[in-house]
Amino acid sequence: MARYFFNIIDGQFLADHEGTECASLEEARAKAIETAGTILRDAGRSLWDGAEWQMLVTDEDRRTLLKLQFSAKEAAQSG
Repeated sequence: MARYFFNIIDGQFLADHEGTECASLEEARAKAIETAGTILRDAGRSLWDGAEWQMLVTDEDRRTLLKLQFSAKEAAQSG
């Protein structure tokens, strides 16, 4: 099992100092998507202003293996 770190960039860099053991990069990818969804769902309602939000998944050497990026913009209304 390898240790992966799920770091957040949301106006500032929030480092994951503990990491999570996963059997593969595919498992780490699934964990990143699940975790990002939970964070955006729970905290995003009141805290996320739609500016770009990122999760960087790194290995034990702190090499970035995966980057998730999210942003939200209101659609222009026609009429």
